[in-house]
Amino acid sequence: MTAVEYLEESGVPESRWPNFRAWFNWFDQRGLVGVVKDKTEAIRGVAMVRFIPDGAEPAPYVHDESGEDVFVDLVACDGSSVLNNLGRRSDALSSLLGILLRNAGPRRRLIFNRNGKPRSYDYAHFMRKALA
Repeated sequence: MTAVEYLEESGVPESRWPNFRAWFNWFDQRGLVGVVKDKTEAIRGVAMVRFIPDGAEPAPYVHDESGEDVFVDLVACDGSSVLNNLGRRSDALSSLLGILLRNAGPRRRLIFNRNGKPRSYDYAHFMRKALA
């Protein structure tokens, strides 16, 4: 199963968009898709993020590699326990955050929509709490 198939099977609302695969491919082509697999190589979580300048609106298809903020467009995971990049067991969401931290390095804020409204969190503080 591929990451896009995992998202389609997960039932996330975005998977019903007519342009869902094109939207996913935009992220994938830029290396903005994180995938967590278990020891059998089954996908247990997928996240799609992009970087935006500090304080910028997260307009669709806007990505700035040097952006100080991380906007999380989509996360889907099944809560399974997986081995993280340190060889320790963690849940799929924590492992996705670990991938983000490893690949994105330090940033200023982590932003995602909650109930249709952007919510902003201090990146370092959020990561410390989530990965503790």
